[in-house]
Amino acid sequence: MYPDGVHAHTYPSGSRYEGSWRGGKKHGKGSYFYAGGGRYDGEFADDKRHGRGKYTYPDGDVYEGEFIAGRREGRGKYVYAKGEQYDGEWLLDRMHGFGTYKYATGKTYTGFWQEDTPHGKGQLMDGAVTYDVTYDRGTVLSQTPARKAATEGPMDPLGWLTNTFACGTLGNVCAGERSEFRK
Repeated sequence: MYPDGVHAHTYPSGSRYEGSWRGGKKHGKGSYFYAGGGRYDGEFADDKRHGRGKYTYPDGDVYEGEFIAGRREGRGKYVYAKGEQYDGEWLLDRMHGFGTYKYATGKTYTGFWQEDTPHGKGQLMDGAVTYDVTYDRGTVLSQTPARKAATEGPMDPLGWLTNTFACGTLGNVCAGERSEFRK
């Protein structure tokens, strides 16, 4: 057991932790180097990833955002080594809530997610064409061309004002580049 303060420890597995300890547990800022090649840099509480941090996976994927009790939870961005990325809300290590997924094919979906699949209303941008879509656990229920395009508009549910986006019949769900936080 380590006293409170900053220390380094190498585990029998070959993993290594360098950072703050409290009550014999990882607590505060630190870095954990996994024997299998992954790495986490960020905040810990009660021996778990907790707070803001960056986790680099052995395959090159990177998640940067919030953690609760060791899981991706809250707001975060996951960039896949294969070129895709998700930026949005997480719950229990899964894409869940409002977010934007950019596919390697060039398509972008902005809308609601449930347990890693599109679920509910959103917009799908495919090149110059934008569609209003409704999903039920990843299955498309409806897909219609968006009704209007704009250059300034409402905030999405996370509080970001989109300056370049396409809005459809949804009103408050717009696809585009986020540039200003207003909450």
